Amino acid sequence: MKTETEVRRALREWVIRTNGKIAADALTDRTPIIEQRIVTSLQITDLLLFLEELTGRAIDVEKLKPGIFRDIDAIYENFFGKADGV
Repeated sequence: MKTETEVRRALREWVIRTNGKIAADALTDRTPIIEQRIVTSLQITDLLLFLEELTGRAIDVEKLKPGIFRDIDAIYENFFGKADGV
């Protein structure tokens, strides 16, 4: 399992690579990636696949909650944090 720092870095790199327009220094763990359309709803499927790769397990999309993809912090807490609600 990767450390928290490695996971957060991997998530930021995925967002930057997927968006193709945002600079690395413009993206923080609290940047609202959906609200600011940095990641679009069409890219969420790719993000889910990437998260499955990072976590090493399948994600049950029926259990996804609103706000789960709000920012890197929310993604980390929901998929890797103590709550691990998904």
